[in-house]
Amino acid sequence: MGKKQPLKGTKLIVFGILFTVFMLFLGYKILFKSNDETNITSINQKIEKDKGLRQFDKGLELYDQKKYAAAGKYFEESINNGFPVAHALLGECKLHLGDLKSAQYHLMRALAVENGENELAGYYSGVEFNLGVVFNLQNDTKNAIAHLKKASELGNKDAAVYLSKIK
Repeated sequence: MGKKQPLKGTKLIVFGILFTVFMLFLGYKILFKSNDETNITSINQKIEKDKGLRQFDKGLELYDQKKYAAAGKYFEESINNGFPVAHALLGECKLHLGDLKSAQYHLMRALAVENGENELAGYYSGVEFNLGVVFNLQNDTKNAIAHLKKASELGNKDAAVYLSKIK
């Protein structure tokens, strides 16, 4: 056996191309397709969600002080940072401010949120109740009754009282 010679010419170019493609593929798999929480995409999403949660908490503080316009801004930022549960509270702020069209939009988006109940107890019953109120204020009795009934089924105590007033 003779001494191995280093790659030269075309063989070196082919090897370089194959090695580069392999490393790009491997890097892509590690950074973007990994199923664990160590890839860049997951880390960035977690950072954004944490930021969204902090903004949501600030919005809740202002909401509790009945500062609905200021709270709404934090809820919007929270949504933009990956915390869609904030649609429910943003919709409620819009309801308090009399912006029924925006309230309806955000409350409908809130219904589409998966696992909202994991983030806020009574999430869906509250959203359904607020939608019922919005539809009632828009003189859409049919939808108001449907959402209030759903809120009542989900355990919202205020829904039955409100429902009895509009029937």
